[in-house]
Amino acid sequence: MDKHRTDKFFIAIAEEHIKAGMLDEAISVLKEGLQTYPNYLGARVSLGKAYLEKGMVHEAMREFEHVVQVSPDNLLAHRKLVSIYKDIGRFDDAIKACEILLVFNPKDKEIADLLSNLMREKMEKVSQHERTTGEDSITSSPRQEAGTIDFTSSWEIADLKGREKVHDKVIEEFVTETMGDIYITQGDIKKGIDIYMRIIEKEPENESVKKKLFDLTDKKKLHIDRLQGFLDKVQKNKRGAWKGY
Repeated sequence: MDKHRTDKFFIAIAEEHIKAGMLDEAISVLKEGLQTYPNYLGARVSLGKAYLEKGMVHEAMREFEHVVQVSPDNLLAHRKLVSIYKDIGRFDDAIKACEILLVFNPKDKEIADLLSNLMREKMEKVSQHERTTGEDSITSSPRQEAGTIDFTSSWEIADLKGREKVHDKVIEEFVTETMGDIYITQGDIKKGIDIYMRIIEKEPENESVKKKLFDLTDKKKLHIDRLQGFLDKVQKNKRGAWKGY
């Protein structure tokens, strides 16, 4: 590999190749760079984009799925997966990816409209299947690609009247500190605190999240009774795991 490709600037070179339509060159640069930096998710996103533009859909899907497995709050990768899943007819996975995006940004009208359309298409396919076979439900076809994410279909979780259950399941699966930060930044303090509390329940020694909870108590002066009660409970159950701030 050339010297200029041995550091993380190789992604900038690859992006220029992509813009110029030099997809083979971009893919080559990114694959070489990832041999040195296999955990560089930005490079994997770029590689997925290059694969997608070249028409290598399954290769692109593999890269984006790897990204969201490692970083569930990577919204760009989720958006790419929505498009891919929809195009290849994996409606359940496309629906789930839309739901994840809406957890992070409930005001995303484009994704909300797409989710509605996907649900309608899915329901039509279910109804058509029931009419032609007499069966009560449709069974998803086996996955063609090994190693893909096993997203649980939202249709297995709730019907059109039970979307809150789906939302809660997505939260449970993809709860991250960044998700809490996003809610706080958007001004939704209650949801941000909920996320931080769920993290602390699983990781009682997470110092970063603990500090954010204490800061919310000290600075925001919101939900203090609820938050302080929770902190006291964790302190009692995990004595010695907490430090004062």
